[in-house]
Amino acid sequence: MLLIALLFTGFSVSTFAIDPDPVVTATATAELVEALAASEEAQLNFGRFTAGASGGTVVIANTAAGTMNITGTVSIIGGGSPSSAAFDISGHASQEVTVTLPADGAINLTHATTADVMNVATFSVSDASPLLNASGEATIYVGGTLTVPNTGIERGVYTGSYNVTFAYQ
Repeated sequence: MLLIALLFTGFSVSTFAIDPDPVVTATATAELVEALAASEEAQLNFGRFTAGASGGTVVIANTAAGTMNITGTVSIIGGGSPSSAAFDISGHASQEVTVTLPADGAINLTHATTADVMNVATFSVSDASPLLNASGEATIYVGGTLTVPNTGIERGVYTGSYNVTFAYQ
């Protein structure tokens, strides 16, 4: 009995009430930033050329200079103003952007008055993931490779359009 009396008198027991429905105040945040915008400042221009006996390709580099190279029997004719396309991008400063080009072979340039086409075999971009500068701006250049068939297609102007997609990473 003495042992039991000592146990009850020598020890203090603390009890805490437990809240069955605790409430915690949490915090949520959001930041609305500038929408990403882009504009075509210069068009992709494959220049002026002849197809020759078997055709070939016209390649425009994805650089500011937009250098033109040819393969096969294609011959350059002066005055066509070949150039890469230039796109200005604007948005939230110091953010990386993803640039997506059309799939290889998906775009045709069509003759102005006939159904004849020349295929853009590939597109290329100077920077597929540009970083917007401190002002929220960047410029990229798009080049491509045009497949020129033999002389069996109509002479004249060929045009087409293509999509370039820009998205924040």
